[in-house]
Amino acid sequence: MPTIARSQGTSPSFKGQTLVVASWQNYGADDAGKLKQFEQLTGATVKNVYFTSEDDLLVMLRQGGIGKIDVVLPNLEYVQPAAVESLLQPIDTSRIKAWDTLEPRFRNDPSIRQDGKVYAVPWVQGATSLAVNPDVHPTPTSWSVLWDPANKGKVAFFDDPSTAVMTAALYLGEDPQNPDLEKVRAALLALKANVKLFWSSGDDWNKAYTTGEITMGNLWSGLAGTLRANGHQVNFILPDDGTVVWGDTWAIVKNAPHLDLAYAWVNYLTSKEYFVEWITKPGPNQELAVPVNIAAIDALPKSAADSLLAGPLIEYKGKVALQTGIPPKQLKKWTQMWEEVKAS
Repeated sequence: MPTIARSQGTSPSFKGQTLVVASWQNYGADDAGKLKQFEQLTGATVKNVYFTSEDDLLVMLRQGGIGKIDVVLPNLEYVQPAAVESLLQPIDTSRIKAWDTLEPRFRNDPSIRQDGKVYAVPWVQGATSLAVNPDVHPTPTSWSVLWDPANKGKVAFFDDPSTAVMTAALYLGEDPQNPDLEKVRAALLALKANVKLFWSSGDDWNKAYTTGEITMGNLWSGLAGTLRANGHQVNFILPDDGTVVWGDTWAIVKNAPHLDLAYAWVNYLTSKEYFVEWITKPGPNQELAVPVNIAAIDALPKSAADSLLAGPLIEYKGKVALQTGIPPKQLKKWTQMWEEVKAS
């Protein structure tokens, strides 16, 4: 029996059940080695279905996912909208073994709650910050480098409305939670002139960056660490003018067909043992991230924690634009504006 199974002291008890998991591709939930361990641990089978944006996840649930999908991986900012629509079911935190070791700023975050009930378990955290090819851009310290006319056609920018708005707000010196949207719109339209690629997956960024098609942009911290671990030169910078910080969570879908198995999955993915295995022995093309489980961070080898920038991220003292607690109406306005900018 694998290490994780032995350490959790669990024997297979879900034989014949198939857990349906909706998540990003190449992001922990589909690591072949870890899936094999979970299936040996529980006796169940895991079926992964993928979304390509947070809005895509909500559409997946609205259009037939209820009663078919068991667990999903929403970003912090999408938990409340999903809960308000009754797409998720409340979490019994007494059943989450790692609950008390989750970083307090995430465990206590109001955005995972609705009407006093918890609807998601924080899983990983990271920054969507400035990444550059150090051979081309050796010393940038501000988001302004993305707007520099000298970098026209060199920029990749994450195709996500809240990231776009918050990044532009930091560049402008505006409040990232409540910026002047007309100023943000103007800034994003100016940025668009430099953008070679609006990316939505790590694979998009990897192909463009490793072929030299782009040399800078905003990037997930975990993906930057993965690139470096694979031998690519990339500098990941937390700018002086602030950075965007995010958290991903596990949630259980309303009317999940396999509720007990869903809890087993969440306990497995949030365990210290899982994180050490996933981060130190990742499968091909896996995009890693910093655990919210503090015990897991402490258990990581220093080299692995350094690769993920766990220390700088947790200790960062600059302005943080935390992608959480954005009211649904405000997020809708941001999304509409971002689509208009891209279409202009």
